[in-house]
Amino acid sequence: MLVSAFIAAGPPSRVLEQAVDGKLDLVLAAPVLTELQRILVSKLSFEPKRYLEVEGLLRDLAVESIEAPARTPTPITGDPDDDLILACAVVASVDILVSGDRKHLLPLGDYEGVRIVSPQALLAGLRSA
Repeated sequence: MLVSAFIAAGPPSRVLEQAVDGKLDLVLAAPVLTELQRILVSKLSFEPKRYLEVEGLLRDLAVESIEAPARTPTPITGDPDDDLILACAVVASVDILVSGDRKHLLPLGDYEGVRIVSPQALLAGLRSA
């Protein structure tokens, strides 16, 4: 979701706007930043300085930052990177994990008390609240 938030207007960027406006709390996991940097810099040719600005914004917005769990997470999703992100969400005891991953994360729906929703579903829930 974060990659999409920084490359195009749409629901992912609106989710970040909700965090900026204080309408939701962003919990930032180290593996998410690692993956974000890999994609933005290596695949999408972001200048390293621009990525550091993105990271700084996210760190400023985050109400909490967590490291990766010390032990390898249980395979759940079929993708080790997604398993790590899911494990971080569980360790941080977040209520909701927002993801655009239709292959590995969204099909789970929820896992150990963490609801997994698309940016569109989160925004719809905020509008109806």
